[in-house]
Amino acid sequence: MKIHIGADWHGYERARALESWLSAAGHEVVWHAAKQFDKGDDYVLFAVRVAEAVLASEDNAEEVKGIIVGTDGNGEIIAANKVNGARAIGGYSLEQVKAGRVCNNASTLVIPQSYTDEAQAKALVEVFLNTSFDYTVDNARRVVNTNEYENSRTIEGWSAADFPAPEEYHPADAPEPEFPLLLK
Repeated sequence: MKIHIGADWHGYERARALESWLSAAGHEVVWHAAKQFDKGDDYVLFAVRVAEAVLASEDNAEEVKGIIVGTDGNGEIIAANKVNGARAIGGYSLEQVKAGRVCNNASTLVIPQSYTDEAQAKALVEVFLNTSFDYTVDNARRVVNTNEYENSRTIEGWSAADFPAPEEYHPADAPEPEFPLLLK
């Protein structure tokens, strides 16, 4: 499998360790981060590079995935998903990564350096690489609908304006999430 990998300065060493580990396992690993550690680099460029490379490889009918290692992962997920067609998810638990592959056909995994150690990162990558999209009608429809909205701002002919947000929703009233055990 071809694996595009990138990282900012904070995830650089972890990404290099994953690069070596994946190469030793027989994967074709393509590096999209700085050639040498540079504390001045930033995640946006590397996240976009990985997302674009994954899409180009998909367009060439290659078996491909992307991996990005960043500080907390949030900015990397946002940046990668700005690339039209990208499907990047955060790696915060094994179950969540598996669901991202099975239900959403995620193509890029973002690993939060601040919340995982190397063994956890490898476990997340193993689940990501070894879990397939389930191709059920419901999940496939959701992926298609997401792509349709991304490209036309409609879903099956409906505009987002047809579905206004509820007036009574207050994010401050939402319950605190229970974080997975994987986090430090």
